[in-house]
Amino acid sequence: MNLKLSYIVIAIGALLGILGFVRSGAIAIAVGSAAVTYFRFKYSKKKRKIEFIIPMAVALTLFVVAITLPHGK
Repeated sequence: MNLKLSYIVIAIGALLGILGFVRSGAIAIAVGSAAVTYFRFKYSKKKRKIEFIIPMAVALTLFVVAITLPHGK
């Protein structure tokens, strides 16, 4: 998975959310945003951990919320 593919996964997740598949859309957005965070950190010249930890925490939180949705599709 590369950076461009990660953005495509995020766009597909947003489209799924708009179409009513909220759980699937949120999972796709979470996975895509985690991949974007990883690749931006990996290829960055300045490795500041806070720029990796906070976006990853947000992506992980979105993933956990998507899994725990009571009636999500």
